[in-house]
Amino acid sequence: MLEYFMKYIYSRDMIKLWEEFLETFKSCILLDKEKGYIYVRNFLWYSDSKLPEDKQPVLENIITKYLPREDKENIMRTIAQKYRDEGIQIGQEKGIQIGQEKGIQIGQEKGIQIGQEKGIQIGQEKGKIEIAKAMLLKGYPMEDIVLLTGLSSSHIQDLVMEKASN
Repeated sequence: MLEYFMKYIYSRDMIKLWEEFLETFKSCILLDKEKGYIYVRNFLWYSDSKLPEDKQPVLENIITKYLPREDKENIMRTIAQKYRDEGIQIGQEKGIQIGQEKGIQIGQEKGIQIGQEKGIQIGQEKGKIEIAKAMLLKGYPMEDIVLLTGLSSSHIQDLVMEKASN
């Protein structure tokens, strides 16, 4: 069965191949039934992926035509499970993609926010330094400069040294 199926899987119409297969190997399929249709399930699993979606219902009809009624539901569940598995996989991939896009967007927004906060902080610090320099030029005492700008006395002292070296 395996040799026959694999020999013709690429060279024939898949629907016709299944019909000939089920007709030709009736006795072997009965033996396969005792093992839970191991071969039929695997052939179905393999060939279903090579079959266009519009022909899959035709394949289902052929299988139900050749297999006993009680077994067709079991085999059809195999096909349905394959579709569910494919749907789950597609859903997971789409979910991962959406999650990555959302993560990138959140990261960019957070980066912009951090950048703005850092820019404001740097601007405020520069403003304090400019005020301190102006106060030093006007001769304000160091205690007043520390009190009004919030800069440390060592920072003000550095500004005094910088002014003296220029």
